[in-house]
This record gives sequence, C-alpha cells and structure tokens, in this order.
Amino acid sequence: MRESFDHLLRQYEDGKLTRRQVLGAITALAVPASGGAQPGRFRARALNHVNIGVTDVARSEAFYRTLLGVPARRYIVGDAYALDFPDGGLISLCPTQGGNCSLTANADAAVPGQIDHFGVGIENFDAERVASELEAAGVEGVRLAGSTSVLVPDPDGVIVQLSSPTERFEGTPPNRGC
Repeated sequence: MRESFDHLLRQYEDGKLTRRQVLGAITALAVPASGGAQPGRFRARALNHVNIGVTDVARSEAFYRTLLGVPARRYIVGDAYALDFPDGGLISLCPTQGGNCSLTANADAAVPGQIDHFGVGIENFDAERVASELEAAGVEGVRLAGSTSVLVPDPDGVIVQLSSPTERFEGTPPNRGC
C-alpha cells in the first residue's frame, strides 16, 4: 500500500492529479471496501471511463452536457473526447466514422451508441503483473496497452480496460491538416 501512496503523491507533485483527486484516491486506498464485496482477482476502485461510439461528437456533447451538467469536452487519446465528471471518471465520445479510439478487434465496424469499452481502476496496478496473472489463470484475449492498461474481453466481447484508479488517458490532438 505504501507504493500506492507514494505513486499518488508523485502524480500530485508532477501536476498530473488535482488535490481532490489525490485525496479521493488516498481515501479509496485507506478505507476498506463495503462488507458486501466479493473476492475477486483484482480489487476495483473506480470506473474510470465509458467509451461510446457516436456519429456526431458535437451533438452527443450537447446532449450529455445538457443532461448531466458536465463541462465542455476535452481531447484525449486517439480521436476521442472526454466529458469529465467533477469527482473523477469520464464519458469518452468516440467518432464511429474515421475515429481511431475504438479498442474492439474491428475498429472499422464501430456501431453508433455501442459501448466500445469501459475502464476500471484497480488497486496496485502494474500492467505486466496484471496481464501475467490473467494469462496464468487462463483468461483469453489479454492485451497490454503500453504500461498504462491491460485490455481483456468479457464473455460477450466487450473490452474491459484495467488501469490505475488515477490514470488520466491524456493524448496529443490529432493533426487535422487545416
């Protein structure tokens, strides 16, 4: 647990986490899970994001901003845009036409309104260790996504993206060739 606290503090000192985010993450690490929790291979701490295929990013942004009162979108990885929740987590809007933010095996077959994948932050995340444990347990389709995520399909093919509870998934905006 000490490594988790140290990692959080380093991210805060590097400006990667806000004070609110680091306090929330420390609380999540320090407070035991509710009594109804089931034992699992890994302990989930946060739903980081849900990636939804959309036909019109601006239209979807307007809908979610009006419905949920979230701030304007910001660019994240691939061609995705985030609608951030104040206490952490986000909705990722991924264009179905010409987008490159899908994690499914056939990104060209993206379906509008489909949840492409969702991200879960787990305790003591280490990509190599998590992937190795899943493979050793016989889980099929495990993929590393750099050092920040491990991708694993559920029984119906929905991708579960495992990462640190504090992962931010920042990216560089694509060159749109003005």
